[in-house]
Amino acid sequence: MNMIRHSSLLWHYTYGAVFTALCAFVGLIGLVAYQLETGMARQESELQQLSQSRLQEKLTADVKLAGTRLEFLFQDRVRRLNSIAERMDTAKAVGSRNVVAMSELLGPAAELADVDGIVVLDEEARVIGASSYKADLVQLGSKIQDFSFYPGIVQSLKQSFPGEKRTISRILPSSDTQVFVENDKVNAVSQVIFVPVFDDFGYVIGGLMAQRWLRKEEKLLAALAEINAFELAVIYDERIISRANFTGNESDISSPSSSPGITLNGRRIVKCGVPVLPLTICALMPIEALTATQNELIRIGSEEEAKLLRWLFLFGLLTLVAFATVAFLLARRVTRPLTNITRVLSGIAEGDFENKVVGTERSDEVGDIARSVVSLQRSVKERDALRVRVNEKNLILKSQEARLREQNILFDAALSNMSHGLCMFDATGKLIVSNERYAELFELEPDSIRPGMTAAELAALQIAERLEPDVPGSLGMSSTQPRAFSETQSTEMVRIRSGRIVLTTRQPLSDGGWVAISEDITERQEARDRLAYLARHDILTQLPNRIEFRDQKQALLKRQQVEGGEFAILCLDLDEFKTINDSLGHPIGDELLRQVAARLKTLVSDREIVVRLGGDEFAILTGLPSGEQETAELAQTIIWELSRPFQIADHEIVIGVSIGIALATGDGTAGDELFKQADLALYRAKEDGRNTYRFFEADMGTAVKDRRELITDLRNAVGNGELELYFQPQYCLKSDTISGFEALVRWNHPGRGLVSPADFIPLAEDTGLINPLGEWVLQEACRIAADWPQHLRVAVNLSPRQLRGHAFGPVLIEALMKSGLRADRLELEVTEGVLLTDSDDVLNALHQAKSLGVKVSMDDFGTGYSSLSYLRRFPFNKIKIDQSFVRSMAYSDDSISIVKAIIGLARDLDMSTTAEGVETEELLNMLVDIGCSEAQGYYLGRPMPVADVRELIRSVDREMSTAAQ
Repeated sequence: MNMIRHSSLLWHYTYGAVFTALCAFVGLIGLVAYQLETGMARQESELQQLSQSRLQEKLTADVKLAGTRLEFLFQDRVRRLNSIAERMDTAKAVGSRNVVAMSELLGPAAELADVDGIVVLDEEARVIGASSYKADLVQLGSKIQDFSFYPGIVQSLKQSFPGEKRTISRILPSSDTQVFVENDKVNAVSQVIFVPVFDDFGYVIGGLMAQRWLRKEEKLLAALAEINAFELAVIYDERIISRANFTGNESDISSPSSSPGITLNGRRIVKCGVPVLPLTICALMPIEALTATQNELIRIGSEEEAKLLRWLFLFGLLTLVAFATVAFLLARRVTRPLTNITRVLSGIAEGDFENKVVGTERSDEVGDIARSVVSLQRSVKERDALRVRVNEKNLILKSQEARLREQNILFDAALSNMSHGLCMFDATGKLIVSNERYAELFELEPDSIRPGMTAAELAALQIAERLEPDVPGSLGMSSTQPRAFSETQSTEMVRIRSGRIVLTTRQPLSDGGWVAISEDITERQEARDRLAYLARHDILTQLPNRIEFRDQKQALLKRQQVEGGEFAILCLDLDEFKTINDSLGHPIGDELLRQVAARLKTLVSDREIVVRLGGDEFAILTGLPSGEQETAELAQTIIWELSRPFQIADHEIVIGVSIGIALATGDGTAGDELFKQADLALYRAKEDGRNTYRFFEADMGTAVKDRRELITDLRNAVGNGELELYFQPQYCLKSDTISGFEALVRWNHPGRGLVSPADFIPLAEDTGLINPLGEWVLQEACRIAADWPQHLRVAVNLSPRQLRGHAFGPVLIEALMKSGLRADRLELEVTEGVLLTDSDDVLNALHQAKSLGVKVSMDDFGTGYSSLSYLRRFPFNKIKIDQSFVRSMAYSDDSISIVKAIIGLARDLDMSTTAEGVETEELLNMLVDIGCSEAQGYYLGRPMPVADVRELIRSVDREMSTAAQ
């Protein structure tokens, strides 16, 4: 009853406060509604004036947004082209100067970058390629310097470096840019972009120049106009060059001075701006949008009025709730302590003793009740805590018992299923426990091992051969026996009766006992032995390698210091192996090396060692002692044996071998020096005709030094201006006139005088200097020939190294562009040996040269391996008949038949022929009779310097003028 009375009093207080707040809220709502109604009437009169200004502001924002979208498009294309320039394959294509590779790579890249064409420039801002095969590189290269942005490209190439890349992006009219690559997107304005390209070392190797025409309808602007519901027109030079959602013309955009925001026909609202130079962007909306905007502003005002009233109503409601809450809290001053005491008693019944009892400090009846409840709560809590502690101890005991039982089961399972054998001994050396795997490893009966056995009894059961005693002096003692040093770990490795190898590790325990763990390491040991073998032997031939050769050589030198005597090092190099490997394939070459190794092993005794040094190089280390005569007989036997034919697959292969020999006489010469001497002797054997042997002599080092000096001088020959071109005339036999000249390089050495090409051309081939040398010859020959009469050609010989990879195309284009020589006046001569090496790369380079209009001829025809197959694979313009056939025509009918056959073959294939080595009038007349096209030789003219060539051309011109008169 008291609770009910307190509750009734509580709600009386609450109702009074709510009624007072409600009266105040109704008065406030009425006042605010009156003020809003008068304010809205005044605002409606001003909306019509603001609507047109609001619409103009929207169109102005649309113009800025369209300009921002265009700027984004232009910057995005710069980023895309920049990412293409940073790709590894782009740098390789630009560095290679291969026009075809650059077109195949940049064609798809141009589509991904959303550009209409990409042109590739080298580090000197010269045109070297394009994304389209249709691009006229020569014409574009001659006109690019006239473009307004060309100085900026040159500056970018000079000043760019990694981390500071200078790119170019400009919006230019077509009159300033022209069309880089022909396409159907040409417009009045285009974006021109240039991005430099770096190689792996951070050097500028060229750049990408892209062009992208502004579309008649840009998709991004069309989407913007569609989303924002307006019309868009891009204007340049008072013409609409691009549009979006707009179908009118220039007159539909103009507006009178009296109404600058309304078009002449009064149908649209227009706003124009120049956010992107030199483009003017106009945004338009139908005039109906003005009325729609006015209605929208009126609607917004009405909605704001309703929204304000709703917020005011909500605020009043919240205020009313606040008044009611305050009244309610004041009324609960009496009822709250009793409610808390009731909740605490309910918690005690449910086992909750943590609730705090309020009101214990009061001196009235509520305080007495609160203090009694606290005493009851404390006593019940202590009783339940005691019951919980008893239950927890019982649970702990049960858990420990279950865990101990589980550990015993797991221990038994681990012992039975582990892959290692295990024995545990106590401090007295008696067996505590062992598993079945231990008995299996040592091939013992399981019943023979019992707990309580001593380590000695267990060792007596094992029959094993110890391979590695664990500690010195422990031989004959099993790992299961106790040790004097029981605190240290030890291991031993034994071989049991079946041949398996078992490793046992003995680990001491803290109580004085130990654990012996055994494992089968047979496969691991065999793998380690195999790796040790492979580290010192050649995989292909199974012969010892350089490491074993060096160790055996050092061992022989140490023995020689004690025992005296001599031994020899023989270095062997197979003759013609590379030709066989290239022509028949690497599998045939590998099998040939295996058979050579097998023959060499049958030729040496047990005292001698045969090793493979690498490639087709072998070495033999003789025993100690071995004299010079004995070594010479061994070398000759090797030459005879390896000269016998090898039968591999369906091929009968014949090779030779060159051998260099160095004798170790015990004079203190180091092992590396002995090997170097043998290598020098091998080089001399090759120089003396191959398939022979030579002993080391003191003067051999001088020849090598001379060759090294000649190579050094050759590196600087081009830069020092020591090279000179001579030209040998070629005559047309039908008209008896000069048809052209063959360019031949000569070296005027400042100290050696005139060096023969037979001496320095092979050196250039071996060292790779043939590439800069050949490039200089090509450029110089084109430059000189450009001044000759237009009917004269110049022929240039090419090396295999020049045609490898993809670098020859740019070199050829640059030579033609710099010299101005017409492409059909240049003739490239390649030998059959060039075609035999890297034939795919060579043919690709030759096809590229022929596509430019350059003529290609096969030199020294008939002396190679596969002339006819290459005549079928590549359409040569000319065949040059080797001089060995031409010279022998004077005394050999067979040679005449061969030359006739070559001329007939060339005629059927629509090719011309040139005969080399014409040294007599008789040979010249024979060639005329059998229908040869051209000839050259000492009878017709020797190689001559440039001045003599000019004089010869002038004399021929004078003779022709005299004859004409």
